[in-house]
Amino acid sequence: MVTRGTTILTCLGLVLPLAGLAQQSCKTGIRIDGSITDPTGAVIPGAKVQASNGISTLTDAMGHYMLPCVPATSTTLTVQADGFSNATVSAHARQGETAHVNLQLAVASVQADVQVSADSGIDSGGDTVTLNTKALQGLADDPDDFLRELQVLAAAGGGDPTQAIIMVDGFQNPSALPPKSSIASIRINPDLFSARYLGPPWSGGVIEITTKPGADAFHGAAFFTDSDGVFNATDPFSVTATPAGRRRYGFELSGPILSKKSGFALALEKRDIDEFNVVNAVTLDTDGGLGPNGNGVPSRQTVSAPQRLWIASVRGDWQLTPSNVTGLSFSANVNNEGNQGVGGLTLADAGYSSLVSEYDLRFHNTQTINPNILHETHIGYSWKRTEQTPLSNTPSVQVAGYFLGGGATSQNLNDRERDLEMDDDMTVAHGRHTVAFGVQSLGLFVHDYDPNTFNGEYVFGGGSAPQLDANNNPTGQTTTISALEQYRRALLNLPGGSPTTYQVTTGTPLVPLTQWQVGVWVDDSFKLTSHLSLTSGFRYQFQTNPNIFGSNNPRIGLAWSPDKKQTWVFHTRAGFFNSPTGTSAATEVHRLNGILQRQATVYSPSYSDPLTPVPGSVQISTTNLFPPRPLQGMTFRVFVNAEHDLAHHWHARGDFYWASYWSSGRTVNINAPMVQNEVGTAPDPTAALLAPRPIAPNENMIEYQNSGHGAGSVVAFSLDQHSYKRFGLSAKYMHFNLKSNFLSPQSSYSNQGESSRISWDSKNGITLAANLNLPYKIEAATQFDAWGGVPYNVTTGTDNNGDGNFMDRPSYASAPGPGVYSTRFGLLTTNTVNGNVPANLGTRPGLVHFDMNVSRVFALNPKDRDHPRTLTFNARSANLLNHTNVTAVNTILSSGALGQPIAAETARRIELGLRFAF
Repeated sequence: MVTRGTTILTCLGLVLPLAGLAQQSCKTGIRIDGSITDPTGAVIPGAKVQASNGISTLTDAMGHYMLPCVPATSTTLTVQADGFSNATVSAHARQGETAHVNLQLAVASVQADVQVSADSGIDSGGDTVTLNTKALQGLADDPDDFLRELQVLAAAGGGDPTQAIIMVDGFQNPSALPPKSSIASIRINPDLFSARYLGPPWSGGVIEITTKPGADAFHGAAFFTDSDGVFNATDPFSVTATPAGRRRYGFELSGPILSKKSGFALALEKRDIDEFNVVNAVTLDTDGGLGPNGNGVPSRQTVSAPQRLWIASVRGDWQLTPSNVTGLSFSANVNNEGNQGVGGLTLADAGYSSLVSEYDLRFHNTQTINPNILHETHIGYSWKRTEQTPLSNTPSVQVAGYFLGGGATSQNLNDRERDLEMDDDMTVAHGRHTVAFGVQSLGLFVHDYDPNTFNGEYVFGGGSAPQLDANNNPTGQTTTISALEQYRRALLNLPGGSPTTYQVTTGTPLVPLTQWQVGVWVDDSFKLTSHLSLTSGFRYQFQTNPNIFGSNNPRIGLAWSPDKKQTWVFHTRAGFFNSPTGTSAATEVHRLNGILQRQATVYSPSYSDPLTPVPGSVQISTTNLFPPRPLQGMTFRVFVNAEHDLAHHWHARGDFYWASYWSSGRTVNINAPMVQNEVGTAPDPTAALLAPRPIAPNENMIEYQNSGHGAGSVVAFSLDQHSYKRFGLSAKYMHFNLKSNFLSPQSSYSNQGESSRISWDSKNGITLAANLNLPYKIEAATQFDAWGGVPYNVTTGTDNNGDGNFMDRPSYASAPGPGVYSTRFGLLTTNTVNGNVPANLGTRPGLVHFDMNVSRVFALNPKDRDHPRTLTFNARSANLLNHTNVTAVNTILSSGALGQPIAAETARRIELGLRFAF
């Protein structure tokens, strides 16, 4: 077990050997330090500060800069930052002393809303997007839309957008989004090959957020936005109008506590959403029969889904000494949601109410030990909770491909988590080397109260059944029936009406778990010449529960510019990355260990009394486990890039990513029945269940293995321009070619057909961000992205091989007949065991988003530049084109609706806003 004391001692072991360097001084010139802010008092990270002799540096995440030794004849400073006017100032101090110079930059007349470029110089190693305070104003105000726009930018290097990690103020532990009004700047996908980062570039990317510190003068704002239902479009699958409405209102305030010594920043906002979830299912008619076409009757429901979100943050900063800055922050994110889980094939009674909350208390200290050494400490403690209250406690009823009803299987879920993060980092500049290193430790304390399927779950998958005559009497023949017909027979107690399975879990719902993740890392950036730099790094990572040690991650990179003006820059990076086994897998293994909870699955049970044995029924138990020697997933990745500055400040670049995955996590039943593959005859589930098993009879043993593997590449081209007076532009095209076997296999004894497109591989994608400066001081910003459809897995809806996994795929058929369906992929049949159709065969429709913001700022006291007061009007749109962005399709072959869309993102919304700032 890793203790806090061990972590602190390790950090001290890294820091103390360098303490002797702290006495270096500048005897022949002066030392200059200070901070750079914008007109609101918010810090500006990444601003370039250059002395007249050419010595330069960049401001850090806190807006601070430091020039260790500047000749007394070169004390004129020039400051540059994207989106702001350049500024020049003189520093004054006696030789050998320090000058403190703080500077506030004015907003430039030409704005760059989104800058897509490498970091300055030739030391960049990644495709970085930097959003300053001005750029953030062009993005969506609504937290959901704001997050989606950031995720799209983060996934531009090739990754699942929903997996992007949000890091706030340098903390590694992922966080909820803070209030937008509290954010000073955002860096998306910094050098992800740095050993500082555990996750790889293709994990979805990293969104690094820096919040606003306290200002030297009082600043504040109040805002209100409204998206009334009369402006918004109706959900594409709703048969009635869905006048959705969204309102946001809040305020921000920052200012000094003690002049030039300490400051505070406070932000609070509330969001009220009156949205709708739309059910697009097929059920039985009121008489318990099938509709006139034999395929059931459509069930279209429009269900109110209210949401109430509170977001708050407060931060204090103290300048303890000229070289020591401490910050303490607290943030809260509380979201109440009603009728969740409803929509698509899920009926209203299968939903639940949800309360999700997160509270973060964080301490940050930055100490400039001497002009060449920067030391940072992060300590954070988080409270996270997810509560769900089901709308029904009845057993869940899943009719594959038609509907999901009954009570939610999650029932009264109540998950609590406490996270403790302690990081200690140091950066040392020595000659041509800049060395950064540190220790990162994260303790996760989980109390997982998860009564999953404690209410019981019926699954109807269809399949072989007796043929009935017009009076519902058996004819002596067999036929293939749909899941809906099987459910109808169960309700009427007819032959062939036994559910496919009934599953129920008993025992203790609470699973306590503690997991530590610890990493030690070091990076070295070596400037070989002014045109060539070498970066290298190493990370050692280990974790507990499960105990996994010995994860070594070396990384290396090279940057080169062949011409004097550095208009051409080439990068290449390579490295190994780990994917730790998270708490979700560990809690599942502890939950179903055969002692804490017991899960019984009954095949072909009686619908009225499923736990009482009947002829043909078979009961199977389930146990989860880790392999004897669990591993962390590994990835080897390569990045090659070329970028070129064109005439008139156009900038072009091309990127190539390649990766190979191995030891990735997936679940496999290591005690599945050993059955033969079969095509063309109706499966016999009972025979499959009674087939020999390699370890023990009547037990599924689900092992959380590291048997996943994959490989692929991403090619990207981008073009941006931000120097023109009237507009700025960033455009990017991406092509993906990624394959893996990450899905749980349909057969425990074969990987045939398992290697397929990764679930988020959209093949092609385009992103576009532009800003326009229109007449009458009107500003417009647009964000556009279009993606090809992601794949989906075609399944039979049943478990023909008896392994407890309903991921069985169909087989290709040569002729029509019972159990054969005509699809866009040809004739497919459910009469198969371990089908020959490959995984992820289908492709969902593509996604198109076009968001736009138009704003006008009015200066209420234009002559008072020291105390500006402004009033901003804006109109925003989300999904302005009202494109139907499908989020789910029917994947069950026997439903007869394979590939048909069943759910989509919200339709077009228009939002009007007003903001007063002082």
